[in-house]
Amino acid sequence: MCYVTRTSALEYEDIEVGKARLIERGEQIGDISLKARKTIAMLGQDFIRDGSTILTHGFSRVVLSILKLAAANKKHFSVVCTEGRPDSTGLQMAKEMVAIGVPITLIIDSAVAYTMESVDMLLVGADGVVESGGIINMIGTYQAAMVARSMNKPVYVAAESYKFARMYPLDQKAMFPSSRQVDFHYPLPSAVQVEFSSRDYTPPQYLTLLFTDLGVFTPSAVSDELIQLYL
Repeated sequence: MCYVTRTSALEYEDIEVGKARLIERGEQIGDISLKARKTIAMLGQDFIRDGSTILTHGFSRVVLSILKLAAANKKHFSVVCTEGRPDSTGLQMAKEMVAIGVPITLIIDSAVAYTMESVDMLLVGADGVVESGGIINMIGTYQAAMVARSMNKPVYVAAESYKFARMYPLDQKAMFPSSRQVDFHYPLPSAVQVEFSSRDYTPPQYLTLLFTDLGVFTPSAVSDELIQLYL
């Protein structure tokens, strides 16, 4: 949204000129995103070893790009994917793995700790990479990263550089609200309060490396890259 609307054309009186410019920049960011995912896939697939088992959380296009390229390069690995509630995006990841012939196991989100000892790494995407080197991503990423680190499993994040954000959340409540309706498949009494947050913040100490189109970074290197991007 920031990229598409960052144009002086919006200040023109002719609405058609402004609209054409928005469409043009929308197509540009689509191209930028596609190229970024290809670069990240090239970098990230080097970390996938034959015989490894990879845990993913929900669905991420850039994570999918890494897994697809690794499979295309004849690497043999399996994937364990969380359901990814509240919107169950993990079901889409499971279907994608079946389509490329990668063994896939789908688990409920609360089975992360139970499953962690049998995987070799946690690989997630990110909705945003913040100044601390931490990430904002779909809810459940934080707890998955905590469990992985407690069991000495590497936590890899795949994210395009345009997701780097000048934000410094101090806790889970310091972010813009991002709510998503939760279906519990059971009628609840009106007195029951439901938490609708769909994103959480994972601090940098739980992350191992970030795969980006600018290179592979440690969380501590993110601040330097942000400074360069916003100079």
